[in-house]
Amino acid sequence: MSTVPESTIEEIKARIDLEDLISSYGIQMRRSGSSAMACCPFHNEKTPSFSINSSRGFYHCFGCGESGDAIKFVMKYEGLEFMDAVKKLAEQCGVKVEEREDPEAGRRKRLLALMAELARFYHRCLGKMREAAPAREYLVRRDLNEKVQDDFLIGYAPNGIVPIRKWAEKYGYTMEELEAAGVVKRPDKPGDLGYHRFGGRLMFSIKDRQGRVVAFSGRQLVESKNSGKYVNSPETAIFKKSSVLFGFDRAAAEIAKAPHREAIVCEGQIDAIRLHISGFPVAVASQGTAFTETHAKMLKRVADAVVLVFDDDAAGHKATVRTAAMLLAAEIPVRVVSLPGGDDPDSFLRTKGADAFRKLLDAAESIVSFQCRVERAKEANPRSIDAVSRMSRSVLSTIAACPGAILRASLADEAANLLGLPVAAVSEELEKLRAQSARTVKPRYGAPEAAGQDGSDDSADYSVRAQDDPAIPGESAAAVEPPPGRELAMAAFLLANERDVALDAIIGEFLPQEVFNHNFTWRFVEAWRAGVASGEDTLAAFADSLGPLERGWFDELMLSAGRTNASSLSAVDIMQDYVRALWCDCLKRRRGALLADGGAATDVERIRISATLKRLNMVKWHTVKEIVRKLTKGEY
Repeated sequence: MSTVPESTIEEIKARIDLEDLISSYGIQMRRSGSSAMACCPFHNEKTPSFSINSSRGFYHCFGCGESGDAIKFVMKYEGLEFMDAVKKLAEQCGVKVEEREDPEAGRRKRLLALMAELARFYHRCLGKMREAAPAREYLVRRDLNEKVQDDFLIGYAPNGIVPIRKWAEKYGYTMEELEAAGVVKRPDKPGDLGYHRFGGRLMFSIKDRQGRVVAFSGRQLVESKNSGKYVNSPETAIFKKSSVLFGFDRAAAEIAKAPHREAIVCEGQIDAIRLHISGFPVAVASQGTAFTETHAKMLKRVADAVVLVFDDDAAGHKATVRTAAMLLAAEIPVRVVSLPGGDDPDSFLRTKGADAFRKLLDAAESIVSFQCRVERAKEANPRSIDAVSRMSRSVLSTIAACPGAILRASLADEAANLLGLPVAAVSEELEKLRAQSARTVKPRYGAPEAAGQDGSDDSADYSVRAQDDPAIPGESAAAVEPPPGRELAMAAFLLANERDVALDAIIGEFLPQEVFNHNFTWRFVEAWRAGVASGEDTLAAFADSLGPLERGWFDELMLSAGRTNASSLSAVDIMQDYVRALWCDCLKRRRGALLADGGAATDVERIRISATLKRLNMVKWHTVKEIVRKLTKGEY
């Protein structure tokens, strides 16, 4: 993981004029005293309620509650990760960002350079090689002109191993590096030159969120029973299939600033390309039906809703329901477009045009409506008791994946109406399904640390039991009491500032486990910090591990994070205040635990704690740091 010093972050924020930054995105604003007002770019409104205060480097929308600084604005508006937003702003304001990278960074950088050069080589081959004529003809038939080919870096992989070996020699790459990139297979025996994985195929460049080529997908041009229609790169040091969506590098920023932040998910690269060039830049492709939970979490960062456009056949229906369940688990509402006459997005847009597709998007049905319709079509007698039972069970299993109570209730109401069942009965059955799921033992999230010699694992375990019945023998009543309000408030603040390395550094140094009064809050903080360290959505996995009681607390955090209050303080300043306050709460608990008649030593300890509390509340942060360091070492 790369980290940036807090001083660099503060310098970037000091140099960026927030009004200039926001207006550079085409957002109109007017002056109002010391602030400027605009229509919020994060929700639809006609009366400006989005306040920008450049002197404080802070914005806040009084309509939807969005607030933050320059870095958070760029993250939210463009759908960027924290480090990417920092680098973008640093380049704009002339601040040099010095990162400390992990030992494998050099190897990954080398592979990324190889893939970038190779994508350009394949692209040149498409335009110039005689043997690439079938690829060019195919693209003409699909109405993908040279501009599109250039824009999306479409290419052709020459047949055989010799051309790719010569290319590698010319650019200084080895066969070992080509193999590490998933491009070739080295020879199995002496005299064998090896095997070019993509030889003779039309090549689509697969890019990561930053727009770097990390993999390829090669389409067959001459039908062969010995190989599949598509061959995709294997997983490598720079490519994890579950973490890449085709077109996401282009679509993320478009989704984040779209009126309803709605993404379109389709099945293939050409479908996604066609949608982009037809005026739908919010499209991504799952590359077949291999949509994963990680993909859903990626979309969650920039999208508030998703429209699925898969094939209208049995396999497509199955993929639609499976994908929808993953999106609902990430609390993303899902609608479905069913294209008529066996069309896919590419063929529909080429023959019927963008306006016709836009009408289909506007009329897209909810996932519940779609699944009810599909399940009903399977039944000879949809009104029979057994058919209704099968249909309801199938639909409710999909809805049960949704952890959000409001969205889940809305979907349940719709299902009851479509199936002709009482809402109360559907809701009761749905909660039974969720209870069954909650009682299932959940695996811990993330990779555990290396186990000891005895096979034990001392790493933190974030999984918890289902808490349907608080009165479980061996557990104290405190285990089912909600966390203190201040701890929940801090957790909500962290949730609203995911992957903030500056906050992570403060927690790591000044908030040990002993400060927290509730195990849930501490496990949440550990999960949040794991996300900063790994770059993965560990909070979603943490939420999945919770039983019903703790899941309710987490849902409260989600709601609170979405209602961030305006503040003139920076996120770091707020975090420092939380450190001060949580230590004060901790000291008060220590003082309260002292016996009333504990003798002189206890009285001295009580006075010492009271003096420390008073001092913590009065001094500035640099002194708070010194006090807390001594407290953590037991020296104060």
